[in-house]
Amino acid sequence: MEDFNSKGITSEEMAILDNNSEWLGIPKSHLMECAGYSFTSELISKGFVKQNFKIAIFCGTGNNGGDGFVIARHLSAYGFQILVILVGSPDKIRTPEAQLNWDIIHNNLNYSILTEVITDSSELPNIKLILENDDSYNLIIDGLLGTGIKGQIREPISSTIDLINDLKEVWPDRLKIVSIDVPSGFDPNTGRVSHKTIISDLVITFHRQKKGMEKKSKYIKEIVVTSIGIPQEAHLFVGKGDLLPCLKVRKIDNHKGQFGRLLVIGGSKNYSGAPAYSSLTGINFGCDLVITYTPDVIGNVLRSYSPNMIVRTSAGDWLNLDAESEILELTEWANTVVIGPGMGTNKETEKLFLDLLSNWKNKEKSLVIDADGLKLIKNHFDLIKGKNVILTPHHGEFKIMTDIDLPDYSKIQETGKIVHEVAKKLSLTLLVKGPYDYISNGKYLKINKTGCPEMSIGGTGDVLAGLCGCFLTIGNNPFQSACSAAFLNGYIGEYCKENLGLRFTALDMIQNINNSLLELKNY
Repeated sequence: MEDFNSKGITSEEMAILDNNSEWLGIPKSHLMECAGYSFTSELISKGFVKQNFKIAIFCGTGNNGGDGFVIARHLSAYGFQILVILVGSPDKIRTPEAQLNWDIIHNNLNYSILTEVITDSSELPNIKLILENDDSYNLIIDGLLGTGIKGQIREPISSTIDLINDLKEVWPDRLKIVSIDVPSGFDPNTGRVSHKTIISDLVITFHRQKKGMEKKSKYIKEIVVTSIGIPQEAHLFVGKGDLLPCLKVRKIDNHKGQFGRLLVIGGSKNYSGAPAYSSLTGINFGCDLVITYTPDVIGNVLRSYSPNMIVRTSAGDWLNLDAESEILELTEWANTVVIGPGMGTNKETEKLFLDLLSNWKNKEKSLVIDADGLKLIKNHFDLIKGKNVILTPHHGEFKIMTDIDLPDYSKIQETGKIVHEVAKKLSLTLLVKGPYDYISNGKYLKINKTGCPEMSIGGTGDVLAGLCGCFLTIGNNPFQSACSAAFLNGYIGEYCKENLGLRFTALDMIQNINNSLLELKNY
């Protein structure tokens, strides 16, 4: 399954994997410990430390510095004398894992590890004197800044980078510089340096090569990739790490309509609940504006669900071509369109559906096609190929669409391969619902395992379609949106089961969106 995922990795993808590993039960402190151990092992195996060497480790207040504290412990275990320079105040250390490891070395390991704290660049000359006057210092480890560097580097980090580079220039044969994960100041996504960076003899990077370090650089002589214990499942299974970056937040100067305008098209004389569930999901998720377009026969029913419902209607029991001009006007307003819930498949509705897709074909419009829309799209994939579209079939609808019988959901290799290949052929995002949700855009494949059997009731698929629309309309791409929607939908079901009992409805799920998100953020 690794073949479905890219080999190079961005800092954002790495953060997702850290959080997904934690979601799988692997504490971040374990990953930090593994990073420190793996780094130390590589350092020794490559001959960068020898007997009687002293080692200076420059650490920042983030997790890169936390890795440096762990490395100091492991090098101490090999009998080396270590000087750890914390560039920043101890009370500014940003994560519990880094704080724990600072406390260990600073408070308890005072024989083998000396610690110095630099809070102002005026204090750096003292460090320079220590390193100049003791030629046993043959190695500097750079743990100042990690993968999240942006823009100008602040003091005292900026002057510390200058100091390290100057020392290397004065003693090029005596001193080696090794960076933890990425040279401080180097953008691991692009390979660019916006301000300044450490010039490293060796970078020992974690888990995967960073995308910006795939080409040779004047800043890096050698790169080694080492494992820190992130399992394949952190790549393959959707986790909390996939969700959190997609939730977004409103900017302070946002006004109504800038945080998502969602249009839901569906409903018929036979189904009033389906479009209501999708629309109420958008409202409770926090989209700024949600409009539901439906046949007049159920318009007042939908309005009665909530005063928050904005309902526009067209005369009749089913949507037909008479509604086209008004719907096209509304789609100019909307960021995202969810189409299909409860819509039916009669001939007039099918004509409208295909006409709308034809009109949208040459426009950058994000779409979620669900329920009856999946049955109508079968012979018309040319209208949506390569577009910002999410299709949300269950296994039966997938067969109607493709004439392919999927294997049992638990056969990950076989099912994943089929979904991936169909998504690649259609050049869009597929979210195949089931006990495991399979999500692919033809480049990546992910599997979602949240959810519970109690969700196999009417309306939960409409909630999922609504969530897909929500994540799209606040600015995520279709693959991110499908992954986040599947994860959150399943988690809400689990939350309802835990807090409401074994009997709950799709409406219960909608009403607990916010509670579920709050619980997830505090997990």
